Amino acid sequence: MQALKPIERALRRSVPASWRKYFRASGYELVMRRRAPVDLVVHVGAHWGEDAGFYESCGADTVLWVEADPDTYVKLSETLAARKTTARHLTENALVSSNAGETLSFHRFKGDGASSSVHRATEALHARFPDAGESGDVLQLPTRSLDEILARHGVDVAAAVQAMLVVDVQGHELEVLKGLGEGLDTFRLCKCEVSRIPLYAGGAQFTEIDSHMRAHGFRLVSHKYFRVPRHGDVLYLRD
Repeated sequence: MQALKPIERALRRSVPASWRKYFRASGYELVMRRRAPVDLVVHVGAHWGEDAGFYESCGADTVLWVEADPDTYVKLSETLAARKTTARHLTENALVSSNAGETLSFHRFKGDGASSSVHRATEALHARFPDAGESGDVLQLPTRSLDEILARHGVDVAAAVQAMLVVDVQGHELEVLKGLGEGLDTFRLCKCEVSRIPLYAGGAQFTEIDSHMRAHGFRLVSHKYFRVPRHGDVLYLRD
C-alpha cells in the first residue's frame, strides 16, 4: 500500500474516531445509511455473508442469501447460524440466471472462492489480479430463477417497506437482473458489481447493466458516471 501523504495523515488525525468509519465507507454504504431502514435484502452471490452486520445496521429484518458454490454455501450457512441477532437470515444454494432449468459450467477460482464464476478469466483479470484465476475445478450446476427462490422462502418483496437487491456474481449480473423481469421494479435499491474492463469472458459490462437499470426506472446514486470504477460496486435507486 502506498504511504499516506503528510496532508492526508494530518487530516486523518484531525477527524474524530467516531467519524472515521464514514470516510472509509464506500459510496453505496453512505447512501444506504442515509436511506435506512432497508428492511429486506436479497443478496445473490452471497459468499460467506460478510455484509450481514452491515445489513442489520441498516435495519434489515430479513436477508435472503443465495450462493451457487456448494462448498461456499456450507460455510455461509454455518457463519449465519452462529450470528446472535434478531434478523432473519435465509439461505439458498442455487445458481441464479435469466433462465431456469439450464446447466452451466461454474468455474472455481483460486483463493476463497469469492471470484468463482460461470465465466472464464480473461487476460485483463490475470493482469489486474495476478494471484487470481481459475483453479481448474469446474462444476456443472443447474440454473434457478430468483422468483422461484423468493417464493420458496415466502419472501414478498412488494410487501417490504424498502427492499434492496444485491447482485455480485462475477460477470453474470445482467442475467440475474433479466431473469427477474418486471419483478425488478419491486425493489427500491439495487447494489450491483460492475466492470468497465473485460475481466470475465462474456461477462456484462457496466454500460449494458446501466441501460437495463435505467429502463426499469432506476438511477445511479453511488457515483457520478465519470467516477464509476473499472471494477467495483455501484448502487441504484428507484424513485
